[in-house]
Amino acid sequence: MYKQYPSNKKKIRGWKRRIRQIDIWGKYIKDPYLKHFNKAGDYTYERCIINPFYKLDKRHPPLWFYKKIIAKFIAAYYQWDKTFNDLGQPYDLQIMLYDPSYIRSQVICRRVDEPGDKIRYAWESEIKKPFPYGKFHISNVDLKQFDWILTDEELVFFESELEYEDFTAEDLLADGYIKKDSPKIGFYYAKKIGDIWVGRLKKS
Repeated sequence: MYKQYPSNKKKIRGWKRRIRQIDIWGKYIKDPYLKHFNKAGDYTYERCIINPFYKLDKRHPPLWFYKKIIAKFIAAYYQWDKTFNDLGQPYDLQIMLYDPSYIRSQVICRRVDEPGDKIRYAWESEIKKPFPYGKFHISNVDLKQFDWILTDEELVFFESELEYEDFTAEDLLADGYIKKDSPKIGFYYAKKIGDIWVGRLKKS
């Protein structure tokens, strides 16, 4: 019914150039954009927007390349933590690793009301499983310095949208969607398509 990403079977050329792009991008994101970080609720984030992955029709990089992206996110995270700590404003800094939707991963910082406040997500997973340290192992990067919370990546259709679609609620349910209710947005239909690991640096 709905395909999140096109096929990744098309060959990608010039991996050495892609790695150089990652190195340049990694340096660029070490300084967070602070222009709109003025009050509680404001946020700033960075994703890996290099071609040919982050386009309208997004593609997954291979795992070995994704690990290079993760390493740059982690390096940026440490720098962001120092920057926001120096600002003296309460913040919640996170790294969000998508699996298998690798290219949607991001480092994000949200301004909160009080020091120690943490953003909670409605899509925190009911599934209990450990963080995949083996899969994402990176030399010289200690992912165990982070606390990881599992959330669900979902395809979502709101009940109010269905009148404009060429399928029905019954079609969604038959395709594996689950009907959910939110006090803020009402009824919607969701289908889990992957994991999002939300990591925060452990504080001593």
